[in-house]
Amino acid sequence: MRLTQWTDYSLRVLMYCAACQERVKPPTVAEIAEAHGISRSHLMKIVMSLASYGWLETTRGRGGGLRLLKPASELRLGDVVRRTESDLMLVECFDPAGNQCKLDGHCRLKGVFREAMQSYFDTLDAYTLADLMAPPTLARSAALQPISPPLPKVRKSVKAGKSPTH
Repeated sequence: MRLTQWTDYSLRVLMYCAACQERVKPPTVAEIAEAHGISRSHLMKIVMSLASYGWLETTRGRGGGLRLLKPASELRLGDVVRRTESDLMLVECFDPAGNQCKLDGHCRLKGVFREAMQSYFDTLDAYTLADLMAPPTLARSAALQPISPPLPKVRKSVKAGKSPTH
């Protein structure tokens, strides 16, 4: 599963605002757009959406900007993803209106994916925006570490005519 760009940018805006909470002058859409290399007009749509959910306060004009309406410790990642993702239907059979699968009712794949999705959201619900902004505690430090790409497997070459020893 891959998050949409909309959700990615929504999380970036919320995190940026959380990081700037102590500033006298709040961050602006232009500042966040420049910091992340995002289209200002696209980001404005996202900000308006986040404001409509009651997560951001937007102030226009000189000295205006964006502030979190809720404390970062009350904003759960699962809630953000649920609200900002447009399609959480992992497979066709999740959609009763559009399901054309001939195996529906005879297949357990839907149940497996439903269980996986529930685990996914249980994990996201365990974290708040504040958890992402504060230094990780020992208990959560492993979970909040950046994921490194796996190292490439090294293949041993076998010269022609010789077999590898085991």
